[in-house]
Amino acid sequence: MIQHTNEIGRLIDAGALTRQKTAVVVLCGLVVLLDGYDIQTMALAVPSLTDEWGIDAAAFAYALSASVLGMVVGTAALAPFGDKIGRRPMLIWGMLLVGLASAGTALSTAPAELVLWRLLTGIGLGMTLPNATALTSEYVPQHNRAFLIAVMYLGVPLGALIAGFIAPLLIDAASWRAIFLAGGILPLALAVALFAYIPESVRLLVAQRPNDPRIPALLRRFAPDADTATVHALPEDRVAKPSVLALFTAQYWARTALLWCLFALNLFVLFVLISWLPTILTDAGWTRPEALRGAVVIQAGGLVGGLIIAKLVDLGRTVAVLINAYAIVAVGFALFLVVPGTVPAWTILLLVVGAGVSGSQVALVALSAIFYPPSLRATGAGWASGCGRVGAVLAPLAGGLVLGRFDLEPEQHLVLLIPPMLICGLCVLLLRYAWRA
Repeated sequence: MIQHTNEIGRLIDAGALTRQKTAVVVLCGLVVLLDGYDIQTMALAVPSLTDEWGIDAAAFAYALSASVLGMVVGTAALAPFGDKIGRRPMLIWGMLLVGLASAGTALSTAPAELVLWRLLTGIGLGMTLPNATALTSEYVPQHNRAFLIAVMYLGVPLGALIAGFIAPLLIDAASWRAIFLAGGILPLALAVALFAYIPESVRLLVAQRPNDPRIPALLRRFAPDADTATVHALPEDRVAKPSVLALFTAQYWARTALLWCLFALNLFVLFVLISWLPTILTDAGWTRPEALRGAVVIQAGGLVGGLIIAKLVDLGRTVAVLINAYAIVAVGFALFLVVPGTVPAWTILLLVVGAGVSGSQVALVALSAIFYPPSLRATGAGWASGCGRVGAVLAPLAGGLVLGRFDLEPEQHLVLLIPPMLICGLCVLLLRYAWRA
């Protein structure tokens, strides 16, 4: 026991949630909030774009998918550099790229330009999200780690909710371009705040670069009782060559495969809803403002569902809560067939579905950080998110294909999302055995 008393992970875990640690959660939460704002903006802008440019909505399917494709590139190819050069620079540079690319989107005059700028926006977000998750997990105490990561990641539905409610106001005041101008100014301001206040991960530095001169100052802030001369990382926290191949060693391959499958299917369903729900609700007879607000109701459900699910994860009930969440979502989709398509009735169903789908995604993000040691955390979270974004890339394209080629009723489109939810439930059952192994 004595040799572990000055182990950096135990020192952080034993400490209280101080003001400095809370600041890390808040700053990383703002990064995530901008991701939530961004993933909703393109779908909200499409109705206005079709009017202004005289182009059918299906023509914007590539623009809807471009930012998500950029996230795949950013999370898989660039986010893992956070395990090598640090979380802090990846967060700062990522926010700078998001701000500039969002401003470029606002100046676009053709669909091809939208695709390019949205791709770059996604790359910037992909760089930052896994590193924000990793940094938060490395500074919060273990007993409420999943819950605090969930609080941080609830910035996604909160940002989407904010976008949904201010978008009609911005569009009425200054056209669809105002949505993206706001989405450019905020990340640039946040990059300045990150440069001034965000710390590097002391757990990563101790594990990867124990002689780094920043360690003593960080220990004084986040673990003041530590003996800076003897603080160390556990052997399993050190990964000689952090890479995607390390995720498939004997210790991690099963949980990695199941986590990737869960991310891909869960985000596929979520992004079908994000991308095409405004159109589906409009086809069901809702007015455009009602459809725009209804489309982000799923994110409101995610705010509540995410907190509940994450708290139960911290209490050790991960499998039970996720299986129940996916079962409830499947039943919710089925109920669209029998519940009249009025605004109040379907709003309740959308809240339930959002609590399950968006809320489960929050829990999966927390698991992607908990599953791996500090030296592999950005890589593990990044590749899990990258695989999830593959599902998110396919979602707008699949939704557009079904809407364009099949003459289905609005509720029938939603019923098609039941099978992915059932497969997610199966993966969660198998995850129990992978985790024990």
